[in-house]
Amino acid sequence: MTRSQPTPVMHFTHIDHLPSILADGLVADSRVGDRLRHEVGGRGVKDQRRRAAVPLPPGGVVSDYVPFYFAPRSPMMFAIKGGRVPEYGTDTEPLIYLVSTVERLDELGCRMLFTRRNAALRNAEFTDSIGQLDRHVDWALMQERYWKNTDQDGDRRSRRMAECLVPGVVPPAAILHLVTFNARYQANARSILSQADAMIAVRVEPDWYF
Repeated sequence: MTRSQPTPVMHFTHIDHLPSILADGLVADSRVGDRLRHEVGGRGVKDQRRRAAVPLPPGGVVSDYVPFYFAPRSPMMFAIKGGRVPEYGTDTEPLIYLVSTVERLDELGCRMLFTRRNAALRNAEFTDSIGQLDRHVDWALMQERYWKNTDQDGDRRSRRMAECLVPGVVPPAAILHLVTFNARYQANARSILSQADAMIAVRVEPDWYF
């Protein structure tokens, strides 16, 4: 199965981070500093990403990059909903998706690296070639609602966490639209966007959540 083009990529975060993202862009974990008000990643996961070396230029470690997924309903959000990220809690309703595309990021001059699975794993398999994406990511799995491992395939979960990584900062102009869980947070997001004079559409997609 080949990827859709344009190829959507998405990053979820707490809605309270939206004002700083609109002002400063989406900033990598290693540089985010006091902009981070709600930690949506588990401490162990974050520590692993701070140690995992990136084998392709510009190098560094995984936490030096802004991560995007290729599909919603990620294993990380499932972990939050299941209470396995105690630093955050279990309420996924305030989480919003920032949606872009590989093509939009490329148009803006963002350098990108792509992984076949969770970027912090030793077998993550990196590429910097958009031309290799059709073969590099499991696009059939990205279309499925359920991604748990099976007896026949014990790698489904990690492949569902394939990533598009952008070093440093992703500019606000990369955000094509937002997705929220319900109309309440859609209205909240629209209010924040209005205050920032940002013309970004906001869609409600409860199926993107657990």
